[in-house]
Amino acid sequence: MIKTRIQIFKILFDNEIKSMRIDNLLSIENIFNNFNNDEIRFIHKIIFGIIRHKSKIDYYISKYYDGNFKKLLIKHKIILRIGVYQLFFMDSIPDYAAVNTTVDLCKKIDKSKVNLINALMRKLSGNNKNLDSLPDISIEYSHPEWLINKWLKRWSYDKVIRLLKWNNTEPKIWFRINLLATSIKKIHNFLDKHGINFIQSEVLEEYFSVNSVQTVLKSEIMKNGLISVQNPANGLVVKLLAPKSNQIIFDGCAAPGGKSTYINELTDKNIKIHSYDSDEKRIKIMKENFRRLNMNNIECHKSNLMNDSVLNYQLGLIDVPCSGTGVISKRIDIKWRKNKKDINEMVHIQSLIINNVSKYLDSKGALVYSTCSIEEEENWGIIDKFLNSNENFKLDRADKFIPKKYVDKNGCLSIFPPDYNLDGIFAARLIKK
Repeated sequence: MIKTRIQIFKILFDNEIKSMRIDNLLSIENIFNNFNNDEIRFIHKIIFGIIRHKSKIDYYISKYYDGNFKKLLIKHKIILRIGVYQLFFMDSIPDYAAVNTTVDLCKKIDKSKVNLINALMRKLSGNNKNLDSLPDISIEYSHPEWLINKWLKRWSYDKVIRLLKWNNTEPKIWFRINLLATSIKKIHNFLDKHGINFIQSEVLEEYFSVNSVQTVLKSEIMKNGLISVQNPANGLVVKLLAPKSNQIIFDGCAAPGGKSTYINELTDKNIKIHSYDSDEKRIKIMKENFRRLNMNNIECHKSNLMNDSVLNYQLGLIDVPCSGTGVISKRIDIKWRKNKKDINEMVHIQSLIINNVSKYLDSKGALVYSTCSIEEEENWGIIDKFLNSNENFKLDRADKFIPKKYVDKNGCLSIFPPDYNLDGIFAARLIKK
């Protein structure tokens, strides 16, 4: 199993040193060619677990490290995190195995620190049942202090604790059935036939989740474009858009194209979709997704939506860049990569995008603004400011299009993740008068 731990080390090292996103690192082509499904699950489990609980793990290590933990080299911290996660969070691995495999990993990475790693792991192994007392909730729930304090100013202590626990929970992976190519019944029959347990979404019937994610991702129904990965919360955003046949639709910040494809499925491909993104690599992935799903009526455009012009449209969706605080359970490294300054920068970008693309919306057309953030300034703050400075727009209440329980007091789609076991989502539907 040393090869799995070496792979774990490489991914965590690139994430820490090169600031590469974990989801990008895990999706690099051929990265798992030499691993079976069990090994891939093991790699994912440890990587996600370490990043979710990093503050707590580092606190435990620092208690027994004889020196300034902050000055310990990143590579040595990562080796120890891999070992300590197994000690404290994986009952399936005996303590002696966690110690021995961590020492073996250190021999591959830096032989000069084998004695240090061995001594620390043995100390922690002998005391891992006596370290329950933690100094504060930022360490206990492994979230940055600034973010917890920000949330406590808005919500009650109990509500914030529910959110912290949710963020540290392994997320469900949801799939959406492509009703243009198959039926719900056929997909359910396929899953039953192959012994794959699934749960149908209570939100939208064409969505389902499974425990055997890798099996489904490698299945023929995925390869043949019969299903796609998407959270039902994103489906609600498209439902709020309410697309109809024979419309010209704009999808901004669209890559990897999940919302564009769902729009297509809801309208039986009787529309013209222009999908925009600013990133060449993401556009390439989006085009591949459209090809896999046989959706040749969607045109891809590379554009900076903060200031570039776009084609006029009757119905639009902008899923703007955001802090992503509504999907921390899924994009686990967001909480460590973002800071307060980043949120302020996002607000600036979001304002530029909505003010720019709204100019190209036809009269009486609709534009949906959405984020996967739960921060007020990125959500209603943007919409409130936009409506106050654009009198030719008005808010179209979301409960006309989606169930009322997902609609907040302002009339917008707003999901607090622990309340509905869904991604944190905000969306507002605007009408051009």
